[in-house]
Amino acid sequence: MSAVEVPAAGGGGHSSAGRAVAAGAPAGIVGGLAFGAAMAQLGVLPTVATLVGLGSSRAGFAVHMAISAVVGAGFGLMVRRMRCGPSETVFLGAAYGALWWCIGPLTLLPLALGQSPAWDVAGAQREFPSLVGHLLFGIGTALVFVVLHGPGDPGRARNPAGAGTLLRGLLAGGASAAALGTVLGGRAPAVAAGAALGVAQATLSPRSDQGVGAAVVRGQGYGFVAWVVGELTVLPLLAHEGLRWSLVEARASFPGLPGWLLLGAVVAVARTLLDRLAPLLSSEHLHAYRGATAGSGVLAAALRGAVAGLVGGAVISQLMLRGAVPEVAERLTGAEGPLAGISVNLAIGVAIGVSYGLLFRRLGQDITCALGWGLSYGFLWWVLGPLTLLPALLGGDPEWSAAAAGGSLSALAGHLVYGGCLGVAFHLLEAPFGVPWLARTRAEALAALRRREELLAATPALGAVLLAMLLTVLVVTLGA
Repeated sequence: MSAVEVPAAGGGGHSSAGRAVAAGAPAGIVGGLAFGAAMAQLGVLPTVATLVGLGSSRAGFAVHMAISAVVGAGFGLMVRRMRCGPSETVFLGAAYGALWWCIGPLTLLPLALGQSPAWDVAGAQREFPSLVGHLLFGIGTALVFVVLHGPGDPGRARNPAGAGTLLRGLLAGGASAAALGTVLGGRAPAVAAGAALGVAQATLSPRSDQGVGAAVVRGQGYGFVAWVVGELTVLPLLAHEGLRWSLVEARASFPGLPGWLLLGAVVAVARTLLDRLAPLLSSEHLHAYRGATAGSGVLAAALRGAVAGLVGGAVISQLMLRGAVPEVAERLTGAEGPLAGISVNLAIGVAIGVSYGLLFRRLGQDITCALGWGLSYGFLWWVLGPLTLLPALLGGDPEWSAAAAGGSLSALAGHLVYGGCLGVAFHLLEAPFGVPWLARTRAEALAALRRREELLAATPALGAVLLAMLLTVLVVTLGA
């Protein structure tokens, strides 16, 4: 294989606009069918029909399906130039659905009805069932688009999940759910749910060679999708309870979201480790590239992570001292005063920074990519820290309720600021040692190039699904 045969980031592997529309429009119709059935159950189709001067449910369904086809075609045009694998396409679909929730029910529909846009918290919460529906529509549209069109990265289409990959996904999912169940008790999803999540990850992301850090962030996205599709939609329908799409029901189900997020991340890590152990039993991955770069060892990554974590902790220390940090420091260490709060905050920042360095070394291909990894890791540590570990260290249980999460939104902002600083600082410290890749053969050089392209292509999708998660968390928890 020659160098010119490797698809470049903007090269000829992209599909034509006609093919993208031909796959996107029917994908939108399929996604719209599921959303339309839910809208019929919720009794909102007559409102949609008023857009064309009618008031019947049938007219509303017809208008909804026409809009779904157009929006689905738009999704196809959007992703056709992005080198996305199936999982990234699904994440983009979820974010695309959230975007159309902002465009449609919050903006265009009120304007068409002669009302003001619903751009306040009360209006967004009133339309929360529509947000869940749009998320489900986007996810369904993306899945059907992948089936009809194939992934944006033609190289991935030639590597579907094999039996060994699916088996490792099943094992990773079941074992991870069992382990979390032991630690968290009834708060963790069931073993069967974990196994299904593991198989879904293996199907949509058959390759897990981008690194443990990338697996953590991608797994977090899977956990969010599982909460929307599973806990709010499919599982209650199977139990004949109806959709859990109202704001009240979503708040009651919110304690399941942290469990799904953690399960998704743990499953992804476990599967990555199992895939790396596979060569001990099989020669399937013996050809996989393990590049080495100057200064890229584990100890060096940990030290750079510690420095980056110290930088991130220093940036937000003053902001967090205005909140509950002094009280937390006093309860954790018995010390009093702002100095104790700063010390505890910096120590935690350094510890998280070390873990970031070990998990995300050589993943920040550029500063935008690094910022995305850092923000996603900061969000995960908001779930792990203020909502889970901190209450446990203070002698209580994890605080996963919507009310507790709403009271911790300032900590969420702090963790996002910290994560962004951490990711960027670590990239700047690591960048001088990140190139050139010391490939021994031409094949290794091509593998390194392909890995870089995949990481860069994954960044927009993972950043988009993070925005969808943040939007959902804010709408559910504000005022809870």
